[in-house]
Order: sequence, then structure tokens, then C-alpha cells
Amino acid sequence: MNPHRHGTPRTGGRHLALVGLAASLAACGGTGEDFAEASGELGQELAACSYSITTNTYDGPDYWGTIIFKNTGASAMTSPRIAFTVPSGVTCDHDEAGWTHTQSGTTCTYSRTSGLTVGVNASYTFYYSTTSSTSFTAGNVQISDPSCGGTGTDGGTGTDGGTGTDGGTGTDGGTGTDGGTGVTANQKKVAEAITSIWENDTPALDYAYSENIGDGRGYTSGRAGFCTGTGDAIQVVQCYQALRSASNGNLLAKYMPGLTTINNRFLSTGQSQASTSELDVIGNWRSDWGASYNNTTTRADFKSCQDQVSERLYFTPAMNEAKKWGLTTALSKAAFYDAYINHGTLGEFIRAANNALGNTSQTAPAIGRNGITESAFLQKFLEKRRDVLYNDSTWREAVDRVALYEKLRRQGNWDLSTAVRNDVRARDCWGTTYPTSGYTVRQINPDGTWSTPGSYTYSCN
Repeated sequence: MNPHRHGTPRTGGRHLALVGLAASLAACGGTGEDFAEASGELGQELAACSYSITTNTYDGPDYWGTIIFKNTGASAMTSPRIAFTVPSGVTCDHDEAGWTHTQSGTTCTYSRTSGLTVGVNASYTFYYSTTSSTSFTAGNVQISDPSCGGTGTDGGTGTDGGTGTDGGTGTDGGTGTDGGTGVTANQKKVAEAITSIWENDTPALDYAYSENIGDGRGYTSGRAGFCTGTGDAIQVVQCYQALRSASNGNLLAKYMPGLTTINNRFLSTGQSQASTSELDVIGNWRSDWGASYNNTTTRADFKSCQDQVSERLYFTPAMNEAKKWGLTTALSKAAFYDAYINHGTLGEFIRAANNALGNTSQTAPAIGRNGITESAFLQKFLEKRRDVLYNDSTWREAVDRVALYEKLRRQGNWDLSTAVRNDVRARDCWGTTYPTSGYTVRQINPDGTWSTPGSYTYSCN
């Protein structure tokens, strides 16, 4: 579905490049379908409970659907119900925490098992899974709520440059600190710091970074490589604009017309957009992006928006995939997160792991099925990812990023409670055929702090 960046050594030590890959929405990626918006103004009986559908996607290779709706009404929703149609022969087969579902024909209806408040102008992200390995868009999406008194209708489709902040709240916790993801705050810090080594050659998340790396996707910026030509940088700017106006110090607000022009072209063609001329005639994008973080007055808002978009597009989908397939450890989830940032989808690696371990029906959860262990699943997952990186000339020099997760698996550092060093290369784990990526060796402590060791020995054990 869309292209994504991956790490590869570059001048100055930054490990950043982008390559084409069919995948679901993630860093520097997105198709027009990913940002389709349905204008869900309700019919007369629910006029007080209007909403808009800002995201409606189903990624077949990952068996994972996402619907984001915004409460545009005058009162808060307290227990929303979500109904939609799926293609004939497809079965909805998963309930996220706090939800239960029924299916009649092709219509899947999800209801709350506990209260859920979606405030006025707040958004809520809903996830579902089906038996379909083919991507589709859920049809006739309807949101209803007892506070509104009935069932609404979906008011058609349009386009949107992305979504703003995800403001939904609920009793089932979401994805905050632990929040249902099964990782602690420190484990998440370690996972993000590891990935930052591959992306930025430092465990420190680089919110101020911005550069045109000549990959055909415009400017690559921020902690997750948000790109102006693939529909995710505009989401950060939209979020930021909602928090701070141009008159209140928002240096990026002036770029919205140019971003919208680029994004509309991206949406209509489904192709990444290399052009930055629409931004360059307005100002210095790279300088303004960096200043938005470096200015202590605007830093908190700008950082928050990058964190929110990264969470929604990368971390949450990766944690959901781990949960679906039965992986529970912080190490496996860190490996899933890094693969999601790198490739934008996990489907190819998950299918390979299942097939290698005899789960050819791709039945979830896989762990515990016919004796499949988490260690065996992660090993096969990593081996497939290694092969994908190595067999593409553009990706080959990034293959060492997979080796660290294999080393941690062999060490049994499942909860990331022991300091992590990336003093390992693919050739240390799997033989000298593999090139050396050249990442700077760092040590990340269990609390997320880090240092650069003075000496080290490469090893996969």
C-alpha cells in the first residue's frame, strides 16, 4: 500500500533512507485510501450525535482494520456502537478489550462491554480483525450511542489530508503507559531507543531533524521520519495547528496550503510525491521544522504531536499485532515495533513464521498452538526479515538492525531488564555473507538512559 523508510548508513552517521514497499500506513507512507474520510453527519433521528470517519482501512496482509471517528456533535458519547459491512464470506473474528461483537450476514456490529466516553471534538480509534487476507474498506460505517437515541447513517466519502489528535478516552485504558499494550513505560523507552539507533544513529529521539534525502518522498522530518510526500507529515502539522496558531508561534502553519496541494496529489495518484517546491516558495521547511522543536515555547506542543502521530501509526498497530498472535514479551513487541517502522507491515514476516512452524492456516493466536513457543516464532520472524533486507540491494546495509533482536532472544532478555548493547552484526549471528551496517554501538539501560561504550566485542551470544 505504501513505502517506508528504513535505516542505512549515510554521511554524518544518520541511518536514514526510504525505500518502496507495499505496506500499511507508517513512516513516510500512506495511500489515498489510508486517508479517505467519510462525512458521517447523522440522519434526523441522531442529529445531535454527528460524527466523521477520518480513517477507514483494512490491511489484509496484517488481518487488521482501523476505523477512526470524530465526535462532531454537541454532546459526549458514552457507549458508542460501531456497525459496518465487510465483503461477502468474510467473518469478523476479534474483540479488543472493552468490546464485543455480533455478525449478521456481512454486517459486523461492535458494542461496548463497559462505558467509553468520547468527548465533543474528540476522536476514537477502533480496531478490528477478520478472516480476510485481502485489503478492503469497511462499508456503510454507522456510529450510534445511547446519548443520541438511535442508529446513524454513513454520509458518503471524501478526502482528508490526515487526522489530528486522537482524543478518545475510555475505561479500557488505550495505549498510554502500559495501557493495555503489555509493556511498561521503561520497556517502551528501550524499544523506541533501539529503533532510534537504526533511524538516527543515536538512542535519543530526534524531533528536530529534517532533510530531503532524495528518496522521492519530499522532506523527511522528526522522530519517525514523517514525509511531506506521503501523507504523514501533514498529520503532524494538522495536530500542531490545532494546538497553536501562526500568531501564537506556529512556524509550520503557513505550509498547510502547500502540504494540502502535495497531499491531494498523493491521494489522487497513490504515489509518493518528491516535489517540495510548493513548500520552498513559502519558506525554509527544514529550518522551521527544527525551530518548532528547538524553541522552548513551542517544543511541548510540537513534540506532543509527533508522539501522537507516531503512536497511532506505528506503535499501536505493532502492539495489536503482537497481541493478536499471542506474543507477550517486551522483546518480541520491540522487534514488532521496529519492523513496523522499517517496513510498514508485518504480514510477510508473520506468515513466514507461521508457515515455518506448521501454522499454515495462519490461525491466531499462534503461540501455544501445536507447541509453538514465542522464542521459536520470534526466531522465524527475524530470519524472514533478515532475508527481506538482505535480498534487496537498497536495504542490504540495514540488515544488522535485525541481529540485535536475535542476540537478545538468544540471551533470554525477554523483559529488557538487562542493559542492551547493539554490539552485534548479522554476520555474527548468521555468517560472513552479510555486510556490516556500521551502526555506532550504544548501550541502553533498562530505564531508557544510554551511553556510548568505550570498548566492545561483536558477538551474537
